[in-house]
Amino acid sequence: MNLLDSCYEKCLNGIPAVSVSVDKMAADYQKKHKNKEEACKAMLHNQIIKCTTSSALTGLGGFITLPVAIPANVGSVIYVQMRMIACVAYMAGYDLDCNQTQTFVYACLAGVAINSVVKKAGIKIGVKVSTNIIKKSQEPY
Repeated sequence: MNLLDSCYEKCLNGIPAVSVSVDKMAADYQKKHKNKEEACKAMLHNQIIKCTTSSALTGLGGFITLPVAIPANVGSVIYVQMRMIACVAYMAGYDLDCNQTQTFVYACLAGVAINSVVKKAGIKIGVKVSTNIIKKSQEPY
């Protein structure tokens, strides 16, 4: 829990020379878009690209760099996801220092992880079921 709390604090305040605070990030998107909804959509789109790029770049080193790349990638993706959720909450008018907002951010992170696991399991089961149905339909009677 301390690790999550530390990451949450860093995501709100930013990391010097790496990222600005969430309120500055939100303000930047809001001044470039005509309403909060468009600002949120643009921010989410850009942050998802950032996560994807991070994954691709850390994976380039191959097998040799995996012990360093995987934890670094997981950490950076969690950081970016926390910032996305916090930024949306901030744009919606929620107090980011409030325990309820912080709990909401953690719950969203857990929901993303669970959703991903369930989706992957569903795809695997669907592929197996479909493959078995195709095999059985091709068997001679």
